[in-house]
Amino acid sequence: MPRNVKGQPRIGGRIKGTPNRLTQDVMDRLAELGCDPIEGMARIAMDEGAPIEVRSRMYSELAQYVAPKRKAIEHSGEIKGDGPQVRIILQQPA
Repeated sequence: MPRNVKGQPRIGGRIKGTPNRLTQDVMDRLAELGCDPIEGMARIAMDEGAPIEVRSRMYSELAQYVAPKRKAIEHSGEIKGDGPQVRIILQQPA
């Protein structure tokens, strides 16, 4: 018998948005330990004693929860003339 027949109500299974058993077990265990992974990442990111690579990775991970990921876009069209010009000036700190 085919599943999800159009026009028929869905029967059984988890309610939409309910975590599966493994995910729920992990969430429960972390709660028992008083461990908040988001708070932990934030503390590492703000720790000036941590290596910059680790801090930047934590900020990158945390950003996913507050800002949408940007998608690459493709531009198609003709560039007329020489196109845009970019000028980079490098200076030594004073």
